[in-house]
Amino acid sequence: MVIYYTGFRWIVRELDNGGLMMQLRTGDWMTAGQFADKAGVTIRTVRFYDKVGLLTPSHRTDSGHRYYTKPDLARLQRILTLKYIGLTIDEISRIVHRDGDEVDLKESLRVQSTIIGQKMEHLRLVQKTVKETLSLLESLEDGEEGGPDSPEEGRESSPAWELFASIIRVVNQEYENAFNLQTRIHLHDEFSTNPYKWHHWLFDRLDIPAGSKILELGCGDGTLWERNAARIPSNWEVTLTDLSDGMLNDAKERLEHCVPSDRFCFATADARSIPYPDASFDAVLANHMLYHVSERHQSLKEIRRVLKPGGILFASTMGTNHMKEVKGLLSAFNPNYDTGRQDFACEFGLENGGDQLDAAGFSDIRCQRYADGLRVIDAKPLIAYIRTTPGGRENLTDSRLSKLAALLNDTISTEGAIHITKEVGLFIACRKS
Repeated sequence: MVIYYTGFRWIVRELDNGGLMMQLRTGDWMTAGQFADKAGVTIRTVRFYDKVGLLTPSHRTDSGHRYYTKPDLARLQRILTLKYIGLTIDEISRIVHRDGDEVDLKESLRVQSTIIGQKMEHLRLVQKTVKETLSLLESLEDGEEGGPDSPEEGRESSPAWELFASIIRVVNQEYENAFNLQTRIHLHDEFSTNPYKWHHWLFDRLDIPAGSKILELGCGDGTLWERNAARIPSNWEVTLTDLSDGMLNDAKERLEHCVPSDRFCFATADARSIPYPDASFDAVLANHMLYHVSERHQSLKEIRRVLKPGGILFASTMGTNHMKEVKGLLSAFNPNYDTGRQDFACEFGLENGGDQLDAAGFSDIRCQRYADGLRVIDAKPLIAYIRTTPGGRENLTDSRLSKLAALLNDTISTEGAIHITKEVGLFIACRKS
């Protein structure tokens, strides 16, 4: 066997045993023990990753001996990094198998950097909330009224207890990464029944005058702007923000190929404390993000503050029936599944978003709905979507995943497609004064 390297692809051809031994002596191949020593891990770790399908050796002899190559080191580094930042074996497997064997090293590192950035932002937010709670508790020492140890009736609604609840929400909050976001977008791109796609429909409704200053909160990876690049007025001043530095980096890289570099400003920002002066923007865009925000009333007050009088908020969201069939599938495979866990419409949805905007001081509130649905004729993208949801990550064991795949494939075979409800739309609201 002879193996030679082209970019990130190893080509294997059969030779006699002497040829294989010659390749081993040149250092192109490593035994499992040599590979473990090179990486600084135990051989048990190497065998385990082979067993679970995360890192199969580049060559295995008929007698079962494993041989590894330098690209295998890159794959192992990726696995160990993702494990270090807290991803489960299933999550790592999903990323590794998505990338395949011919992964570009720079792209692999970029994805890792994005995920690490997401984790760091989440940890910083948890730390901030814990510190705020600690500070309040210290101010309530010696049993002051409203403290957590106070016997006063109604203490459950005290500021300290509210912050304890905030810690729980923040710790359990699921942050998007670019892979999850693109997986979800892909499902809608492939199987939406409305031929006029969501990002174009949404951009059509941004009735914003020339020369306006626009702020987007939670811009994600910039897909909205990329897909409408040719339609963006040259005299708009657009600032894209996200809580995650990783997402901002993805947006920058996505847009630099299709839009002049001076068309956008990028900044890390928390929607609950927007780092811009009063009356800075003519329009604010919040695309499917307000339901992720804890202390949403504070965020809406901040949005109203940075809008100029007469400025417009465009806030898209979903309805309570959105993707209800997916929730039904998860419930069927796990009777203990909490359907409310991912019911974002209960937080800020088409049914209750208007009331929240009204309470925050907005006026002339309108809701426009986007008519659409999904007709899925391939189970794989739907399964990939489900695995990006909180319920999918936690409830789909390998056994349940196999049963789900069988059920979906059988439904497609007998009925021609899987039909899924979509309920999405846009609130348009004005700051009068």
